[in-house]
Amino acid sequence: MAGRTLIPASGFQTGPVIPPRSRHSPYPVIERSDPHDAAPRPDMRRLSALAAVCLLLMATGVATSASAQDPGGLDGRVMDSSGLPLQAVSLLVFEIDAERPVRTVSTDQAGYFRVEPLEVGRYRLEFLRLGYYPVEREVEIEAGARLRVDVELRARAITLEGIRVEGERDRTRVRFLEEAGVTTREITADQLRLLPGLAESDPVRAIEFLPGVVAPTDFSASFNVRGGSADQNLILLDGFPLFNPFHLGGVFSVFNADLVERVELSSGGFPAEFGGRVSSVLQVESNPGPGEFRVDGGVSLLAARAAVSGGLSDGMQNRLGLRDGRYRVAARRSYVDQLLRPVATVPYAITDLQGIFRGWGEGGSRWTVTAYSGRDVLDLGRIDADDFPLRVDLDWGNQLLGAGWFRPLESGANLEGRVGVTRFSTGLRFPDFDDSRFESRIRQLTLSGGGALPVGGSWTFKSGGSAEHFRWANLAETGGTIFADDVGGGWNTAAFAQATWRRPGAWIVEPGLRVEGWRGEDGARVLEPSPRFSVKRFFAGGEAALKASVGRYVQFLHSVRDEELPLGIDLWVTAGEDISHVVSDQAQLGIEAFPGQGWLVAFDGYYRKFDGVVTTNLASNPNDPADDLLSGRGRSFGADLFVERTMGRVDGSLSVSWLKADRTFPDFISGREDRPEITFSPIFDRRLDADLVLRFPLPRDWEGGMRWHVGSGIPYTRPLAAYAPFGPRQTKNGSLRWLGLEGASTDDDAAVAILLGPRNAERYPVYQRLDVSARKDYHRGWGRISPYVDILNVYNRSNVLFYFYDFRADPPQRTGLSMFPFLPTLGVEVRF
Repeated sequence: MAGRTLIPASGFQTGPVIPPRSRHSPYPVIERSDPHDAAPRPDMRRLSALAAVCLLLMATGVATSASAQDPGGLDGRVMDSSGLPLQAVSLLVFEIDAERPVRTVSTDQAGYFRVEPLEVGRYRLEFLRLGYYPVEREVEIEAGARLRVDVELRARAITLEGIRVEGERDRTRVRFLEEAGVTTREITADQLRLLPGLAESDPVRAIEFLPGVVAPTDFSASFNVRGGSADQNLILLDGFPLFNPFHLGGVFSVFNADLVERVELSSGGFPAEFGGRVSSVLQVESNPGPGEFRVDGGVSLLAARAAVSGGLSDGMQNRLGLRDGRYRVAARRSYVDQLLRPVATVPYAITDLQGIFRGWGEGGSRWTVTAYSGRDVLDLGRIDADDFPLRVDLDWGNQLLGAGWFRPLESGANLEGRVGVTRFSTGLRFPDFDDSRFESRIRQLTLSGGGALPVGGSWTFKSGGSAEHFRWANLAETGGTIFADDVGGGWNTAAFAQATWRRPGAWIVEPGLRVEGWRGEDGARVLEPSPRFSVKRFFAGGEAALKASVGRYVQFLHSVRDEELPLGIDLWVTAGEDISHVVSDQAQLGIEAFPGQGWLVAFDGYYRKFDGVVTTNLASNPNDPADDLLSGRGRSFGADLFVERTMGRVDGSLSVSWLKADRTFPDFISGREDRPEITFSPIFDRRLDADLVLRFPLPRDWEGGMRWHVGSGIPYTRPLAAYAPFGPRQTKNGSLRWLGLEGASTDDDAAVAILLGPRNAERYPVYQRLDVSARKDYHRGWGRISPYVDILNVYNRSNVLFYFYDFRADPPQRTGLSMFPFLPTLGVEVRF
């Protein structure tokens, strides 16, 4: 799975700027900024129809470009003062004396940029990046020639007010200008700090406010995107997958916010380089630190954490052949069990260990090593049996180790590769019953590589491949009887090729093809071609664009966890002879616009079809291993609106989503051998969802954050009545009679059966919750200390988690269990 890198740009003018160069010297090689200078400034028929429209648009754009005059262009690299490539530097290209840039691009992982085509003439260039002094240049473009411009940026010691929000705005702007059809939203580390959270910042919880994302309950950080199941989301840490990245049965994620640089959610329109899942890609990118000794830490009501940054010595860098090497190591642990150990036994604890190393070699090559290990332990065996009669030992956790390599080549080409291993395991044991245990584990080995090659002034070709090996095992044993002892695995191989054609300010066209293969250990063989196509048409002077994308996506991995349970741990299986794989055909059509400075408005409509989704068969035949899972299908369609403001004293976003989703499976409780199909709304079918997020200043230099979430009720199955169950009894003459079972009546404490209504035909009441946060940074000579407070559910709204029905009462009674009540939490962060 190849990852995407988000790229910032900037349209503001601040800090020192290099004076314009002489008209007679337009070809300098290196320009250094001076801190002392003054600053002047669906289904296939639907997919085929939409693809035909996209191809027509592409043909029109190519025909139009063929008549253009022979232009010129420019390219180059941006480095810092130590010679390391700078990624995400914004380059704004202005015509002389113009206020609005004609082109905006950004540097890639190698610090490389390319601007083609450009009409012949003189231009003013501005290079901007957060934390660095800007550089301004004047150049002259000649017909048919590409001008080389290499630039060095110097680090800025002081970040000026307003630069943060400008940088966030321009990353969005560059993505708008450079990507064809993918819908991507980003949350930065600064935004994370001000989002109200459960005791501390949580990168996965944070994406819940983005359009298209549904979190069915407060008690789980698991999420669904645009009608897809939770296991259809690919969650990556620095490009490597994690299977179940949650603590406390799903209440909060394993990611330490101190190490997070940014979080990026791609919810649709994926190009051919994306694979592995069919619903979304969540990428969490780690920050390797400044390359010098620094300690970040914090204490919340959940855990204590610390992160240590550093850099390799010159001698070590020389021995490794690196120009620079920096690292960051972090640890987090819950502390309540240790704090209360003298007076009470707390049987639960979590631990997280995470690290990242990044090194740069000669020529801009980059090495990255990332690692994670985390564990939850719930050991009720430590409690006296008289205090807690059922003693259990439950643990689960992830381990990950991966390495990545990136090598820039001439003219903007590059090569990259990754190799890694990730594991997830869980175990449930009963200390008083040695013959009972439940275990599950899965391991994934990953090897991937690819490259990109710019061709001419308009085309970029990208291709690559991957090989992933899965191995899983699930065991359930009690009383000497093995109820499940399943193992499996196989190889998932893939290759992709995609091309991107750009006519700046007018068109982006991106055709691609991905071929997925599966070879299971049970002999299953699958080969699935996955064509992708995206097109974007700019208008309104490049301030708005229409985009469309169609594609097929494939997944060979399933979680068999019941999503209707608020807490749970995923149990993973792979496709095989008895387990289907998922094929999803998708289409989306959208519009994006920048109606004013600091504003973004985006609207997407989408359709998705899922074939091969699975669910657990609760009425399975224990003598038939192929009957454990049922294969079905699903679909979803809807629309997402996203409005964001990134400038001013008050900034934030508004997300509004409408969704219609359903699933169709054989009805395992019908009692019929042929199992008729039943179609129902899944638990994540929240028809209307709205999120308002604001960030604003408070008195005495405090910063405030707010999130108000309103959503329509999610579906549930309503019990209709209770009755005394009857069963067959054999008479003396060998016939059967239906008699009431022993103890079967509707009296108190007697056995009853429940008559259920149509599956998920009812809806819980409207969900709504207001969360607020406040924090302040106190700067001292030794560092910084930042106290904060988060308040969840400010007005104590009773949002229903479950209904309970008591049919023994007269009349029958319904009661409810609510989600989070009014919940204030506080904590403190430090840096030195």
